[in-house]
Amino acid sequence: MVTEVILLALVVTGLVAGILGSLLGLGGGIFLVPILTLLFGFPIRVAVGTSLVSVIATSAGVSAVAPRGRGADVGLALRLEVATAAGAITGGWLAGRVSAQVLSILFAGVVFLTATYLLYKAHQKVGQPNPERLFHQNYQPHHWWAGLSVSSLAGMISGLLGVGGGFIKVPVMYAMMEVPLGIATATSNFMVGITAAASVFVYYGRGDIHPLVVVPIALGVFVGAILGVYTLSRLRVTWLRLALIALLLLMGVQMLVQGLNS
Repeated sequence: MVTEVILLALVVTGLVAGILGSLLGLGGGIFLVPILTLLFGFPIRVAVGTSLVSVIATSAGVSAVAPRGRGADVGLALRLEVATAAGAITGGWLAGRVSAQVLSILFAGVVFLTATYLLYKAHQKVGQPNPERLFHQNYQPHHWWAGLSVSSLAGMISGLLGVGGGFIKVPVMYAMMEVPLGIATATSNFMVGITAAASVFVYYGRGDIHPLVVVPIALGVFVGAILGVYTLSRLRVTWLRLALIALLLLMGVQMLVQGLNS
């Protein structure tokens, strides 16, 4: 039974996930799945299906309000998305054949990898006299085959776990393809919506998407994504990143314990 209190809590949860997802290009699913399963007690497949819808909402919110020159590289996104969407459809099909215990353990691994990446980025910034520019237009993407291959893997993980795959796409575009970090984040937010749409219908067909859960989450995520875009330039990224690392590690441990005890 979804009460008014739970509906309000879902909206607030979506709002926070939308802000965090838009700031880091992660789509918000990396936060929603453990919250929906651990705090609200929803089955993991329902949480993943809800997360996929929220990822679409994050992508739409960010794309709608991104300032000129700070939006996605649409050409880069569409090229990578061909491989990503194929992986997402495969992942969505596999999810119905994988046990909830395995999905929980896989999600814990994904969360730990995301925390490791954020910690690595924080370490890179230490001691730099001139901080790099988040946005600039004088760049040329490199290593296309590596980008396409890893994007396919990101799509499969998105379809399996509902996380959008942004935690893979951002470091691939930034570290491998030499795209500015701000552009990579915006491009990831654009891409994760398409990726999620490719697999969300598989979850809908299985009955894993419940309107009373999805609608309040999606509304909160959409508003949160817009707020995240406007607050990006006003936050101290270092402290935000460290707080997220702690949060991700906590959620990863909880999901791992839940998976092992299932």
